[in-house]
Amino acid sequence: MTLQSTSKKKYTFQMKKNSLILFLFFAAMFFSRPTTAQDEKYDARYNSLTKEYTLHADGSMDYRYIKQQKLLSYRAFQNLYGETFVVYNPAFQKLEINEAYTLMADGKKVVAPQNAFNEVLPGYAANAPAYNSMREMVITHTGLERNATIYLDYQVKTGKGTFPALMGNELLCEPEPVKSLEVRVRIPVGQNLYFHLYNGETKPEKSSDGTFQIYSWKFNDVPAISVEEAQQGTNERYPRLIFSTSDRREEVFSFLTSQPAFNDPLTDEMKKEVSDIATEKKDKFETALKIQEKVVNDLRLYPIPLRSALFQCRTPGQTWNSNGGTSVEKAVLLAALLKSAGIDAQVVGIVRTAFADEKIATLADLEDFAVKVENSARGTWYLSVTGLNAVNLKLSLQGRSFIVLNPDGKSATAKSETPKQTIKVIGKFIVSSDPKLTGEISIYFEGSVYPFAGLLRDKKKMKNSITGGLIGNDTNHLKISTLNTENGFQTYIAQSDKPFRKESDYYYFNLPVSTSGVDSWGIKTCSSRRETPYEIPSISDESYSYTITLPSAIRLFTPEKKLEISNKAGTFVWEVKSDHGKVTVKRQLKFNDRIFQVSMYEDFKILMDYWNNPWYRQLIFRNENS
Repeated sequence: MTLQSTSKKKYTFQMKKNSLILFLFFAAMFFSRPTTAQDEKYDARYNSLTKEYTLHADGSMDYRYIKQQKLLSYRAFQNLYGETFVVYNPAFQKLEINEAYTLMADGKKVVAPQNAFNEVLPGYAANAPAYNSMREMVITHTGLERNATIYLDYQVKTGKGTFPALMGNELLCEPEPVKSLEVRVRIPVGQNLYFHLYNGETKPEKSSDGTFQIYSWKFNDVPAISVEEAQQGTNERYPRLIFSTSDRREEVFSFLTSQPAFNDPLTDEMKKEVSDIATEKKDKFETALKIQEKVVNDLRLYPIPLRSALFQCRTPGQTWNSNGGTSVEKAVLLAALLKSAGIDAQVVGIVRTAFADEKIATLADLEDFAVKVENSARGTWYLSVTGLNAVNLKLSLQGRSFIVLNPDGKSATAKSETPKQTIKVIGKFIVSSDPKLTGEISIYFEGSVYPFAGLLRDKKKMKNSITGGLIGNDTNHLKISTLNTENGFQTYIAQSDKPFRKESDYYYFNLPVSTSGVDSWGIKTCSSRRETPYEIPSISDESYSYTITLPSAIRLFTPEKKLEISNKAGTFVWEVKSDHGKVTVKRQLKFNDRIFQVSMYEDFKILMDYWNNPWYRQLIFRNENS
């Protein structure tokens, strides 16, 4: 055999070997891919997900959670779903793990070992000593890889008397698609169940099992929650099931309001603190704001969900002495302090208006708490306990309802107003040949952008929102100030030694804008396409009008132009005029609504693109003497 024929055979064998390796490589890639085109853009999918609520005849309750979750990406088990966290309180609840194992891609079953279950303190209870009895079971899933499936089945058993009723508030979708989703509610025969399915028409299947009657809602091929930003409300457009075994709202609320916290007297130390504040501030409303500062700034917030705290509330004295409390505890404390100062104050629970149903008695939809204050001069105000709200919460919290939690009477509900805001800024400037700038700026705020409470704390709050550094910090710069409850107007002296940015023979002047307006929303770019409605914080009308008198050596370089874009979403205006050394520029953005459906998104994007365009945010001048 010749050397040439031997080499040829080796070459042919190597080619066949390489071809086989290449074939196996692509075959492995093909068969390891997710099974459907829909799954390709997700990290995982739920083959099945079941949530079961059970009310026993003695009043005890069970919550059972069962999932089969297939992992489709490395990110799924490295960052997202490698662990499951279950919060409970061992003093009132018992956690049982029925099953926890993984089926690997090749079908091998890996049962979670004993050291895969570790109890820790929930992160939000770390600095809350009163809630250190809570526990969080960290379930670490083992045998994870792409195309592995996690099987988990656990239940939390709650002792009788812990909750006033069997209550649920279930969002019927997940961040990943769900092939089969079921919510089951098991209650004793003869017991009523009150429920409302939002954004869906599925009727429950009714059946019985011994002494239980069962309601089952079943859904197939549930799409994942969209990752798009600025979606309507807190997942308001997705299906949601709210239910309770009670329709007696006052009775369920009394489970919270009948606790000692709502009637506990203040200590002498607390009374003295209130007395000192009331003496310092003669105006009742300003006294209320000062007491709010005390509760918000001097006491820590324990970010513990109300349900995790088992709907319990400590007394104002306990909250005060521990220097911290949950949202409801701080609200109860603030209301008690305000009442001590002779101010009409009540604790309110905040719920989503879209999911509020007075026929369903539940505490499960309470998402936050505040304090309602009645003032003869300022009207009804809602004060936050998590921050110093410069604006009345009824004007800034869109889509919410405030439920008065009154231990002595029926609960009353008031809806927040549709947020509307108006900003008007007018400036008249004279530029010298230096060039230096002098003149004045007038600022008008109205509605949800008007920081009335903030202005009582800091008279410069409106002025400080204007960019450009044209208004000095000296109080003498304030010429006019008219601050009403709903709107405010101020005029300031403007001056600057260096108002422009100079490049060669050109001067660039960034038009002053308010950082409290549309710019505060943080919408810098808009995607070309949209699959869900786009929500903005407020209906808005924001306008700027500036007149600049120039010296003879400086001329306007920016082209004179009048541009007005009007569509279904609103209006954008840009107008520049020059007449004998006097330049006038107008810039305006007006939105007609807060929520823009997909069909209107393109119109919204057009307006925002013009608003964000740097060429419509500045003027350029040329030095003719250079």
